[in-house]
Amino acid sequence: MNDTAVRYLQMVLLIPRFPNSITATKLHQKLQDLGHKIDKRSIERDLNKLSSGNSPFPLTSSEGRPAQWSWLREAEVTHLPALNPATALTLELAHRHLAALLPHNALVALEPLFKSARKVLDETAQLGLARWSDKVAAVPENQPLLPASISASVHETIHQALLTEKRLEISYRAAGQERPKRYPVNPLGLVSRGGAYYLVATARDYPDPRNFALHRIASATLLDDPAIKPVGFNLRRYIAERSFELPLGGDLNLELRVSPWLAGYLDERKLSPDQTLTPIRGHEEQRLHATVANTDQLRWWLRSFGPNVEVVKPASLRRKLAEEFAEMAELYQG
Repeated sequence: MNDTAVRYLQMVLLIPRFPNSITATKLHQKLQDLGHKIDKRSIERDLNKLSSGNSPFPLTSSEGRPAQWSWLREAEVTHLPALNPATALTLELAHRHLAALLPHNALVALEPLFKSARKVLDETAQLGLARWSDKVAAVPENQPLLPASISASVHETIHQALLTEKRLEISYRAAGQERPKRYPVNPLGLVSRGGAYYLVATARDYPDPRNFALHRIASATLLDDPAIKPVGFNLRRYIAERSFELPLGGDLNLELRVSPWLAGYLDERKLSPDQTLTPIRGHEEQRLHATVANTDQLRWWLRSFGPNVEVVKPASLRRKLAEEFAEMAELYQG
């Protein structure tokens, strides 16, 4: 490959995608740093040639002075080396499952890459790997629910606040309330859970983080003030401390009497590392012991198995569920 071809190749690799841009002067400096002995005027001629109608490179320039050079926003991504099916498949699956967690401007910037990945998969459809995305799926364990409607502007503003670490003023309607209330919040993170999305933030000047469902945020305004982050806050630790499992406090030494099929299921997918299953003499059921977090989610899970599980201990949880099931029985008898 001759020097001119190498220079052309390095030039197009140095030019960013719109809305980012580079001037001929900056490009000239970068090429000199790479060892190319060429004047700025030659760079300008090269740019005009590379952006001509006969060129395979979709380059554009601004009309102002100095001209700002960019790849077209919608230009197909050119890879050196080209995307292989395995990389394209990874990008396709990432787009399918992570799009809602990516900032809007990142999605816009990555769309040509996702488009290129889809094209590679279409062109290699005869390969088993290219059809992999049609052979794998994620199925929710619980009853699937339609996702709640989230305002696109709210979603984008929250992403922007997290990126710039700025405060927000939100109009939020809490569960059970008819009208939203407005107050400033310090955004700390965005979490996906069960098909819904939650903004983790502190409200006003209170130090304790709260979870705000995005579908209950009527509007969000980005403020100029920097967000105030609690000392030592870590999103992963916050989630690990069961802040998304509606904690009621402490752990429970749980004792259950479970049906044979449920015993088999829980023998494969344990409730806790210390779980034990033991036969009950003269019965098909088995006795289960486990140390678990005391959460509302545990109660929802126990209710879902109906007569296939009986809470033996703790006595307080047994009484609570007994009262609920008595009310349910009365409801259905009526």
